Amino acid sequence: MGRSHHRAVLPCTLLLVLLGIAPVVGSAAPPPRPLCDACGDSFETTAERHGVSLSVERSTATVTVHGDGTATWVVRNRLAAGTDRLRSNATLRRAIAERAMWDTELRGSTVTADSVMLRYREPGFADPAPGDTLHSGEFTAAYGYRNLDGLGADRLTVVAPPGTRIDRAVPGATVADDGSRMTLTALDRGTVVTFVPRDSAVGPLWSLVALASLVGPVAVVNAVVLVGLPAVVAAATVSVVGYGRDRADARLVPELDPAGPGLAVWGAALVALSLVGARLNAGGPAMTGVGIGATVAGLGGVLGRRGVREVVSYRLLVGVAALGAGLAAAVTLVATTLVSGNSLTWSAVGSLPLLGPLFALLPAGYALERGRTDRAVLTAAAGVAVALLPAVPLFGPVTGLGWLLVPYVLGTTGLGLLLGSPLLAVGVALGRR
Repeated sequence: MGRSHHRAVLPCTLLLVLLGIAPVVGSAAPPPRPLCDACGDSFETTAERHGVSLSVERSTATVTVHGDGTATWVVRNRLAAGTDRLRSNATLRRAIAERAMWDTELRGSTVTADSVMLRYREPGFADPAPGDTLHSGEFTAAYGYRNLDGLGADRLTVVAPPGTRIDRAVPGATVADDGSRMTLTALDRGTVVTFVPRDSAVGPLWSLVALASLVGPVAVVNAVVLVGLPAVVAAATVSVVGYGRDRADARLVPELDPAGPGLAVWGAALVALSLVGARLNAGGPAMTGVGIGATVAGLGGVLGRRGVREVVSYRLLVGVAALGAGLAAAVTLVATTLVSGNSLTWSAVGSLPLLGPLFALLPAGYALERGRTDRAVLTAAAGVAVALLPAVPLFGPVTGLGWLLVPYVLGTTGLGLLLGSPLLAVGVALGRR
């Protein structure tokens, strides 16, 4: 195998390895738990771990929220069997109750003929926000339980603090006419819940402020880490290339006439290598290579025409880059559906963010040759930002193993810059005209 073939295989190999961490991020989440984990099946499971066999027929819970954000939980599990051991052994009952809802403080438990009643205090159920409002993230996996799995109870009622009403409720919940409480029988799609002053004429506005006070800081941090860092990498790369080019022999960059056909050949080679990867069950990542290669090959054919080169400008190349990224994404998704039996894979969709930094190098190279290093650097950074903003969790904090997204987005950006280096060279060549 020749040296040129090794160079062509390396980017595709890096693409496959990089996107292999995506399933790890998704599969490393903590075990699922319901909102009320002292209810129903979850309570049965906890009791079994303590050697007690229970059968819960029905579970209800009432959560009374207080003005300081604390909440009192009252859980009632109606049992078909198992009450005798819980009634006769208070120590065992307390151990089960404490473990059933381990992130709260147990305040008491009682057993009747057919039920067990549990009382808890949760210190951080809601947090204060401007305008004497409160917001609670308990009902969403983004700001509450990290792997929220349903309601747990057959019915759960949330009572608003005195003097307040529920403004932003969980979708599907039944809210009292005065907003004093909401009742849920399922939790399919969570959200942030807000409590606003009962008599406030601008309660909905304060609700939005409360939501922004929770979501805003998280969104900024995630944007800085998951978008800002890759954008800085792209900007620094283009800046270094520009610095080195200013001090190197201009003849190191190919002239324009062979650059267009060369780009077409490179794109065709990438398509061929990606199809080989698809035969090896590489799936989505390989199809991304097909999308990139097919688009780049077509772009090389267009840029090889003299009439096109004579009307080239920075703005035109920005449009070409945007169109190229869109076409590459479309080809990738179509090719994926054809190869994988009309079903998209996460790896195919997850690999699309590398298209931004890749195609942005075309106008960036043009700006470098025209002496506009600042414009080139901003173009490269913008290509990363536009590509990553829709792909990162801006409205849910990244915690635990979710921080694997950081090397993922950095690696995706780096791979996009590597695969897009021929476009950078062609952009420089176009800038000489």
